[in-house]
Amino acid sequence: MSTFFANVPMWVYPLFVLLVILGLRASKDRTVPIILVLALPLLGILTLRNIVSLSPAAWVWLVAAAAYALGIGFGMVWQRGWILLKAKGSIQVKGEWITMLAMMVIFCAGFANGALSALLPEVSQSSMFAACFAVVTCVPAGQFLGRAITTLRAPLSSPA
Repeated sequence: MSTFFANVPMWVYPLFVLLVILGLRASKDRTVPIILVLALPLLGILTLRNIVSLSPAAWVWLVAAAAYALGIGFGMVWQRGWILLKAKGSIQVKGEWITMLAMMVIFCAGFANGALSALLPEVSQSSMFAACFAVVTCVPAGQFLGRAITTLRAPLSSPA
């Protein structure tokens, strides 16, 4: 196991710390710059990178797209209930744990993929594994895009 962690690129550790900090912050009511909400869908790049590394069959990409669309739907519904106030460059949102959960699922799935690729490559290269991996990672990645869309579409709050 120490060999596994020794082979992890150095940029992964600061990313993990950043994601934990963002997740803990998201658990409390807060005001955030809209740009941060718009940047969170970029976590989908990690998901895409991991799926590409599996060299999946073409049908797995359809599963991934459907899972991502499902995640977008969840994100749009959830964000409507979380937005408390929208100003010109920021929004006030309720605290929630979905952000932390989604970021950790995406991040940890990459580790699981790496470990399986090293220990059981025949499993990690199967189409069924790739499809399950796509669903597990694309739903949380998609919900970030759904939340960004809902934030952009939300009307500005009028001053009290």
